[in-house]
Amino acid sequence: MEFLKALWIYTPGEFALASLIVMAGAFVRGVTGFGAGLVMVPLISLLWGPVEALALMFGLSLFNSTQLLPGAIRNAEIPLVVPIMIAAAVLTPAGVYLHVSLNAELVKKIIAALVLLATIISLSGWTYKGPSGLLPSTTAGALMGLINGIAGVGGPPLVLYLMSLPAKAIEHRANITLSMTITTYVALFSMYQAGVFSQRILTHIAMMLIPSMIGVWLGSKVFRLIPAKAFRVLVLWFLVAVSVAILLS
Repeated sequence: MEFLKALWIYTPGEFALASLIVMAGAFVRGVTGFGAGLVMVPLISLLWGPVEALALMFGLSLFNSTQLLPGAIRNAEIPLVVPIMIAAAVLTPAGVYLHVSLNAELVKKIIAALVLLATIISLSGWTYKGPSGLLPSTTAGALMGLINGIAGVGGPPLVLYLMSLPAKAIEHRANITLSMTITTYVALFSMYQAGVFSQRILTHIAMMLIPSMIGVWLGSKVFRLIPAKAFRVLVLWFLVAVSVAILLS
């Protein structure tokens, strides 16, 4: 009982709001294979600051990846994603170092700017038309790892590349999920090495775990039932509004 009391560090309103944000981010990831950071990091940053937001997102992503990994391994194009994962693993620690070294308010603005840029590109309908192969795959993985380490929103550059390649929707989602998983593991290790995981952050992860897992489960069910395109557009417009609000605050 004392242990449970120690975990409760929230007001009821704060806990409810954080749970809704986490569930929404996890739901987006369940549907698309990425995007939890696009929802969670800018909004949780407003509650608890950017370092806690990124640590929470990656901590929860460890469990989310476990939920999604079996299907991703089964459906992914392994030769395609291996160079992406290697490049992401190399660059993610550099992004984490920049995140924990920079001023918290500056990091918050960087997060908002990256989210805004990524969402505008996605909403424009632009798709990558260049070549595929080792070099573009490595470049996409490096960008994903660096941006994910800095702000937890590394999915869009990878997605813009992968979605330009011929594949079924289930293969795209699996490629994205598997590629994003490696950055989660590397980022967690890098943040641990940097001493980020305080008792407070571990409490956040423990208390937000159930909302996160419910969100991923619901998103996975929706992915099988309806196209994600309409929902994705709504989320992107919502993120534009959130990003602009943060940049102007």
